[in-house]
Amino acid sequence: MNLKIVSPDGTLFDEAVDGFVINTNKGQQTVLEDHIDFLSFFDHSEIIILNESVADKFFLSHGYLHLFQNEANVIAHLVTTNEEEAQEFTARLEKSRERGNG
Repeated sequence: MNLKIVSPDGTLFDEAVDGFVINTNKGQQTVLEDHIDFLSFFDHSEIIILNESVADKFFLSHGYLHLFQNEANVIAHLVTTNEEEAQEFTARLEKSRERGNG
């Protein structure tokens, strides 16, 4: 399957993968080849790519996963390899929403 990870900074990952694991608002999802099509949202998640050739971990903040016919698209407000940066971004966004600014 192909996995594409996109943020406002552009496409950060676009490769064929064996699968991946992502935490969604409905729980952890392991997505492998020929997975049923679906749409799911997340607030904060690490995405674990199940490929030996991919060493980087990506941390995501506020977005969604759309899987259709073995094409997985992850769209997020922030995608980074720095977990602390993603957690801080998520916390700032949540505080802004609580104040009614988002």
